[in-house]
Amino acid sequence: MKHVSLNSISMEPTVIEYKPQTQLTRYVESYLLIQCDENFSKSIIPHHSFVLTIKLKGNHHYRMNSDFDSLPTISLSGLRKTVKHNALSKGSEIIIVKFQPWGAFSFFNRPMYELNQIGTSGYELFNKMDLDELQSRLQEARDNRLKIEQLENFLLRAVKNQNINPRIVESISQMKASQGKIKIQEIASIVNLSVDTFEKKFREITGVTPKRISSIIRMSSVVREIPKYTSFTRLAYDFGYFDQSHFIKEFKSFTGKTPTQFLV
Repeated sequence: MKHVSLNSISMEPTVIEYKPQTQLTRYVESYLLIQCDENFSKSIIPHHSFVLTIKLKGNHHYRMNSDFDSLPTISLSGLRKTVKHNALSKGSEIIIVKFQPWGAFSFFNRPMYELNQIGTSGYELFNKMDLDELQSRLQEARDNRLKIEQLENFLLRAVKNQNINPRIVESISQMKASQGKIKIQEIASIVNLSVDTFEKKFREITGVTPKRISSIIRMSSVVREIPKYTSFTRLAYDFGYFDQSHFIKEFKSFTGKTPTQFLV
């Protein structure tokens, strides 16, 4: 468990990150428990996997383009290309389940590209009685650790497919190791599949194409590494962007800011 700072403004929410128990590590990357004493907003860059958001108190709104929308009490959201602006009201409390890139597939056992959108209600995906019981147990939990335990009990019961495709795991490992710079054809060769077969299976399990996740990993690496650079031209070149204007456009779409604005 560790505390995570969301950004540098005053009155930050309390954010605690928990790692999953051993039985769930193959499906879940981490949990975030967020508690707001005041109204709070933050821009969230794209992530490389599905997330499940559980609203315990308050209001949680998001904006992708112009107008704000409200998330259902329990919702599943897929992978995005662009920045998302979140707003939490005073007194809000939410739990976010960050799945492994291949992990959500095990809970729904259906092509994940069918669910790759923002804010699909959990009541369309899970048993209603099970969700009502989960909400009740989370509200009754005496402390944060117990809330995570109740959530994990629910997730363990909800697993439909325990088989993890090792080729998909290996392909994403290759993407991360190369910071998203490896070619899709090379990955397909490494996992011993034709490009067409690889892309079809990858999209079924992760919800998006290999190129999409690879590009998210690449730009996430750029965001992490940008403070080390004095030249954006060099940064773009090192990460395989050979058109400076294209790089700046993608960076702004991903973060909501130009590289210069991002570093201010």
